[in-house]
Amino acid sequence: DIRNKSIYVAEQLLSAEAINMIRNVEMISQFLLKVHDIAGFDCANILGKYPNTRGKNGVYNVIDSSYQAKTVYCDMTTDNGGWTVIQRRVNGSVDFYRNWTEYKKGFGFADHEYWIGNDMLHKLTSLKTQELRVDMERFNGEKAYAVYSRFSVGDETSKYKLEVQGYSGNAGDSLDYHNNMKFSTPDQDNDRHSSSNLAAKYRSAWWFNIWYRANPNGQYIDSEKTGPGYISWYYWKHSHISLKSIQLMIRPRA
Repeated sequence: DIRNKSIYVAEQLLSAEAINMIRNVEMISQFLLKVHDIAGFDCANILGKYPNTRGKNGVYNVIDSSYQAKTVYCDMTTDNGGWTVIQRRVNGSVDFYRNWTEYKKGFGFADHEYWIGNDMLHKLTSLKTQELRVDMERFNGEKAYAVYSRFSVGDETSKYKLEVQGYSGNAGDSLDYHNNMKFSTPDQDNDRHSSSNLAAKYRSAWWFNIWYRANPNGQYIDSEKTGPGYISWYYWKHSHISLKSIQLMIRPRA
């Protein structure tokens, strides 16, 4: 009886693993089918080389300065398009409570929720001066945006130091507070708080200062609440209201 029960449990475990494996393969296959069969150095470069991509948002291949390919999401419609999406949150399906190495390399799926990776961010922002656009939405459907005329991220030796300036938009300037800050993750405390690792405390990762005014990588919840730790953009409503969605994207300045 014990032997038969053991065999039954093993079969059930194998079945579960097999099912998960099939699901993962199907997910990856579906994702690959969405990737456009063209490439460029960034989404603006793709739009310039292939004018017929205008208005065609989707997943494209970007070749970095080391000639490594990476799939990214390109916004080819907003403000004339050419935006490389570097971060997106829409429903909490991807866990953003990750370690230093995961944020360094990037994670998630470009057609859904993802972080492009800090190494890639540095490469993209060191080649040309980049502008940043942040689009956000509340659970009541209200939308806002913030644009920064200059956005750059240092290399790993600088702890991916953030430089951002030149705000415009209607969401309020929540990034100025984070200017010149180093990137922090739960396992690498680079914030300016004297006694706490804010990334670990709030289950996030970001360019934290002594505290934060923007927290795009915070905890996702499926309703609007006010409090610390959630995805938020403080100066929109002068409150840490949890957001339904947020997206960060960059493109070279004209």
